[in-house]
Amino acid sequence: MTTTETTTVSNASPDSDKPAEGGAYAQLAALSGSAHSRHGYYSDVMRIIATALASPCAAVSARHESEVIEHEFHADHENGRFWMRGVQQFLTESIAQTGSRARLLDSKDGEAKVALLAATLFDTSHEPIGAIALIVGRGGSLDASRKLMFLEALACYASYSGQTRPTQRDRPAASDDATQAMTHAGACETADEFAFAVTNNLRNKLGCEQVALGLAVRRRVKILSISGLDHVTLRSTGVRAMEAAMEECLDIDRVMACADENAWTGDEAGSVFRLHSQWRVAVNGDAVASIPLHARGKPAAILSLRRSADRPFTQEQIEQIRTHVEPFASALLLLRDANRGLVRHGTDGVTAAVKGVMSKGRTGRKILVLMLVAAVSWITFGKVDYDLAVPCVIMPKETRHITAPFDAMLAGASVLQGDLVKRGDVLCLFDQRDLRQSWMELSAELNVHELEKDLAMAEDDPVNFQLASASQKLSQARLAIIETKIERCTLRAPIDGVVVSGNLRKRIGSVVALGDPLFEIAPPDSLVVELAVPESDADDLAVDLTGTFAPSARPELARSLRISRIRPQTEIRERGNACVVEATADLSERWIHPGMEGVARIHVGRRAVWWVGIHRIVDYVRLKLWL
Repeated sequence: MTTTETTTVSNASPDSDKPAEGGAYAQLAALSGSAHSRHGYYSDVMRIIATALASPCAAVSARHESEVIEHEFHADHENGRFWMRGVQQFLTESIAQTGSRARLLDSKDGEAKVALLAATLFDTSHEPIGAIALIVGRGGSLDASRKLMFLEALACYASYSGQTRPTQRDRPAASDDATQAMTHAGACETADEFAFAVTNNLRNKLGCEQVALGLAVRRRVKILSISGLDHVTLRSTGVRAMEAAMEECLDIDRVMACADENAWTGDEAGSVFRLHSQWRVAVNGDAVASIPLHARGKPAAILSLRRSADRPFTQEQIEQIRTHVEPFASALLLLRDANRGLVRHGTDGVTAAVKGVMSKGRTGRKILVLMLVAAVSWITFGKVDYDLAVPCVIMPKETRHITAPFDAMLAGASVLQGDLVKRGDVLCLFDQRDLRQSWMELSAELNVHELEKDLAMAEDDPVNFQLASASQKLSQARLAIIETKIERCTLRAPIDGVVVSGNLRKRIGSVVALGDPLFEIAPPDSLVVELAVPESDADDLAVDLTGTFAPSARPELARSLRISRIRPQTEIRERGNACVVEATADLSERWIHPGMEGVARIHVGRRAVWWVGIHRIVDYVRLKLWL
């Protein structure tokens, strides 16, 4: 079938020399036996035909098995580049429409006249495998028709010669397929994009109605691309039937084809693939096939093909397709792994590590993994005793405060802080000289008032007698006060105990005022342990909780304690706010004194291991972020 079209173009024109027809057939005949590869053969065919038709620009596209061969020819680089885009577009159209075609192009001023010519390439069964297109100058419609017939004849001859030449040199090495696959993968950013390119390319190469590529994920198939579709709709009935057939191929891990009974000659002949049969029914009886593509020692992807019923798949075609497409499975996995998220990457890494450890001959690693799993399980589900370790100090439960009884000068101090005292022991002395002088004056006044009273009695003067008696009583009261002060100039311990505070030796000779604190004495049997618990742990405290106390003086002599009181108000300590707790303990040793410091551990209870490890961090983050 020959078609002719006319279009107006710019004034650019290719060379209009007449075709050199004489030696073209001889050159093609010689080329058939001398070409070293099918790529080289079609490249030379294109050059010979373009030269014979005096074309500055030509392009060829041919399909051989699962491989597409594409080449371009430029006789004149600048002029050829100008026409190459139009030639390529015309070639694409000609591949879709079987037969020879011509398109006549005229410039706007009518001076330049050229023609786009295309002829179809066939295989030995007269099936179209591609086309060759070029641009030539023309003297008229008859000249273009003659050149088109000449092109068609040369294309038929080249097709026959190319299909009958030896084939052992045509098949590329497996390494070339792998290199080509990795090259294609490097040009794509995602596995979906790569699958889209592969399916659409295979559809054009193989002449299929539909090509689909699915990725094997945990014994299921995820369809990445279906040729001709920008988006895969999994809810579609046809897509569901195809997906089921691909999963059937994945489960059995073998090539599956479903067509007419006499069309398939492989080992699977006579086998009943129910899901493939259902797929075939869903596509109105077209021939369908699925090929498992292996990578890393297991099925990595499934390639499904659909072609018209009059062109069923043969065993040889399937094997050729599988040989050339299987390297793309490794590239597909590589792209999938490269685009994994952080969570998926970690999950896959853990899965791979587990599989590697659980393989044979790795007893040491298995033991290590079991220990690691046991440790993780213990951290996640186990519980441990949770103790609060807090600083503490030995303090008296109650103290007796001794203050200055009056204003006086300190004359001496008998005890220091930390001394043990008994009731009645002298603590300190005050200067008595002024008091004794006052005592002597008051004693003299008493004698005077006694004489005045006797004189008034002798003179029988009742008034003066009463005045003298009153003055005598006033002096006696003053004298009693002085005597009391003299007695209190010697301060004595009111109870047995230990001097908690009070060091007056540096103040001897100074005057102390009434009420100034001088000493604190605590009973020896009223000591308690005072714990400063950080307010962040206040919620864990309760009365009657037990623990241990180790004094800094002798930490090896730890002793048990019990919380007896929790003060309702926090206090400011060196490390911040603290909840002060009082605990009772055995503090009867003679070397234990108030003020001694140590460390106390409060047994709060059993807590989860992970909570013990991270609860402080969690509380800190919550406090800072107000969660």
